[in-house]
Amino acid sequence: MATYEWQWPAVGHAKVIEFLERARRNNKIAQTYIFSGRDELGKTALALAFARNLQGGRDGFDSDLQILEREPDKKSITIAQAREFIKKLRLSSFLNSYKIGIVKEAELLSEEAKSALLKTLEEPQDMVIIILLVPDESDLPATILSRSQVLHFQPVPAALMYDYLIENYGAGRALAKDVANLALGRPLVALHWLENPEEYAKHLEKAALWLSALPLDVNGRLDVLDKVFSDRTWSALAVRSAADILDLAEGLSRDLFLLSLGQPDRLQHSAVQKELERALGDLEQKNGGGPSILKQLKLIAQAREYLGANVNPRLVLEQLIINL
Repeated sequence: MATYEWQWPAVGHAKVIEFLERARRNNKIAQTYIFSGRDELGKTALALAFARNLQGGRDGFDSDLQILEREPDKKSITIAQAREFIKKLRLSSFLNSYKIGIVKEAELLSEEAKSALLKTLEEPQDMVIIILLVPDESDLPATILSRSQVLHFQPVPAALMYDYLIENYGAGRALAKDVANLALGRPLVALHWLENPEEYAKHLEKAALWLSALPLDVNGRLDVLDKVFSDRTWSALAVRSAADILDLAEGLSRDLFLLSLGQPDRLQHSAVQKELERALGDLEQKNGGGPSILKQLKLIAQAREYLGANVNPRLVLEQLIINL
């Protein structure tokens, strides 16, 4: 069996990695870990690296590493899934090593699944470790929190990602800066944009289109919406796409507010700074700037509530863009 060191994620989370490495080398491993932080920060990659280092650095997946995640057509992780996960973790180790279970989106565990997991935590087994990945530890019951080591994942500074993209991917300085800013501290997002330039270009095109709608009349705004969101269904895909548009709109409104405060160096969408400056000029001419931007942010927050309450995605976005 290979005993090399499994490589830790190359950028960000140095304090978490140092903590886990120290625990491993000192043989002070907790039975349950909670990795808490927003999506796409690299929690899964770090959990896998930790698991493989505990298992002697061997490569590949086997019965000693189990991953529990929501099935694509389900809204939650079911009790049946949780029971099967727990059953496999209780089997003897294939190579006399740690048995490790990783639960992705643990906040989506059904109440029955949480209860089953808690029972397992109350009856710990030697050499069995469970890692729960969540956006926020408050999404889990206190009974699970009290039995877990919580590690917080913070956004990676844009400057650190900027250096990483240049040194490891050969990105040009201007592109590295814009991608690092756009990623909002999420390394996986930055790499996705860099490795998929067509998608990156489409995102910037959507951003420019959304900004172009602000000075238009109602009909003009709806025409713009057709270009950035043409789905008129009520599908799960439409809901996710609408949520992405709301993320885009919120980021652009925040950038407009930063520009109004004279802080262009803090823009998320630095790649469309000229379009932002043009849109800000239009808003200042119409409304005096600040109050209109704050209104935008309130309307976007309201739109999120409607989307979460199962209102038709197209209707949510129509009402938003009309009232901006």
